[in-house]
Amino acid sequence: MAAEEGQPAQEGPRCQVCSQAAAKYCCPRCDKRTCSLECVKAHKDASGCSGKRDRTAFVGRAEFDERTFLSDYRFLEEVKLADDVAKRSKPPAPKLELPQFLQTLQYQARRRGVQLHILSPGMEKRRTNTTRYDGRMQTLQWHVEWRFPAAEGAKAADHKVHENTLVSDLLRGHLALKPGEAARHHALREYNEAGLDALTVLMRKERTPANAVEYHEIDATRPLRTQLAGKVVVEFPTFIVLLPREREGYTILPAAQAAAAPTTGAVAAHGPAATATAGAVQAAPAEARGKGTAVSSLEIVQQAGVAAGASGEGVPGEAQGAQQAAAGPSAAAYQQQAEAVNGAAGAAAAAAAQAPAATADALQGGGPSVAADSKGTGAVDNASASEAAAAQTPASAANL
Repeated sequence: MAAEEGQPAQEGPRCQVCSQAAAKYCCPRCDKRTCSLECVKAHKDASGCSGKRDRTAFVGRAEFDERTFLSDYRFLEEVKLADDVAKRSKPPAPKLELPQFLQTLQYQARRRGVQLHILSPGMEKRRTNTTRYDGRMQTLQWHVEWRFPAAEGAKAADHKVHENTLVSDLLRGHLALKPGEAARHHALREYNEAGLDALTVLMRKERTPANAVEYHEIDATRPLRTQLAGKVVVEFPTFIVLLPREREGYTILPAAQAAAAPTTGAVAAHGPAATATAGAVQAAPAEARGKGTAVSSLEIVQQAGVAAGASGEGVPGEAQGAQQAAAGPSAAAYQQQAEAVNGAAGAAAAAAAQAPAATADALQGGGPSVAADSKGTGAVDNASASEAAAAQTPASAANL
């Protein structure tokens, strides 16, 4: 025991900075040993070490202990806390729901066959748009923008334009000389010299690539409502007025393709009336087969017009054209049906001529011929029905 007490104590590792005193501290990041605060600061200044352990560094299974486990657990808790704080401090996202008046505006435009898109708040077109729906008059008041490329990009705008206003009236108002607008009238002198009939009014087709822009041609002699039907409008329509020499520089959609969209939009906008027309056209052949008479396509359109009038909604010119086009191809089928009815009427008339003789023979047979008598009675009834059908057939065929 005495010998052991007399042995000198073993010294630990020395400071790796000053190399004079025994090390007391170990750097959590680089494991460098130091003896005092001065040596710790000198170590950080010399090596740029932060003195913080790398909590994301890989730790092998043999070195993984309880202290490492607690460190990882606290690290995950801190990450969760930081995420929660970030969510709470995030500004609220703007509401995607439109105000009530804009929802009504979109709905009324959709009823008229116009696909209206509303931009986000703060956009230029959103701030300048004055399009509104007049609930008392039940009409749309459009904001219309005009562009004149040949007049150094001159622009003009119309506010609260009634949907039934002619496009030509709007354009004529911009070309006319007004007090205080002499400079603008001078810039548009080429358009006045060309004349209103020689000008071309276009509207850009939305959702087209920037390198393949297409345009709808607007009929200036028609109301604004019919020219917007079947088209996509972003906030408000923008019309481009071209001189005859500028027309070749624009890709204009074919007339057939441009005319198909307004018809579809008009039918969609007048739902009950258009549905009644289509139902009458589809139901007419079945009714004709059930009654044994021929119905003309003109009568079908007339019946559909009565149904449309009863619904309280008018059908625009494009929808009427669609009705006549739908009824026209069926006229040949109705003609064939009328010929079939005429053939059936002739056969019925021949049977009616033979029916009296067969009835007389049956009556002469006496008592045992009850079955023959019943057949004779049926023949007389059939003959009467055949005569009635034969009388109605010429009039039905004449309607065709």
